Amino acid sequence: MNIWIMRHGEAGFNAPNDAARSLTDSGIKSTKLQGQWLGQHLINQNIQLDKIIVSPYLRAQQTLEQLILGMQAVKFSQNFATITEIWDEITPDGNPYTVENYLDFLRSEGAKQVLVISHLPLVFDLALSLTHHQANIAFQTATIAEIDWHQTQGNLLQVKYP
Repeated sequence: MNIWIMRHGEAGFNAPNDAARSLTDSGIKSTKLQGQWLGQHLINQNIQLDKIIVSPYLRAQQTLEQLILGMQAVKFSQNFATITEIWDEITPDGNPYTVENYLDFLRSEGAKQVLVISHLPLVFDLALSLTHHQANIAFQTATIAEIDWHQTQGNLLQVKYP
């Protein structure tokens, strides 16, 4: 299973609470560019995503929207609505082992390509957990890490910084 772990785009701080923070103009731009890169990569590899798991926080939702726009700009086509799941367990304080267990379930159901859009520290902790502490990634905003995860061991394939 390939797992694409993405941290949300740059967000502002002018919001009533953490969950309501929205992307800045820079966050929108970098996320859309990351979508173009990811879309082209998936096209080149002839890959379709099986599942997208996204945090319910506004900035993560906006990241997904901009990522899809970027992917569509390079003609990557897929029905994203049918594969997207908003999951409360992938907020900043989410448990990486809970996420890993869910990914294992998805794999048992046949998923081969999963995109996770979340926050620090969860994205960092999840990458460490999946690779048994081999992937020490500096997750800047809008960073995407690809991990090839088989059984209980994952290998970091690449990191795409904005």
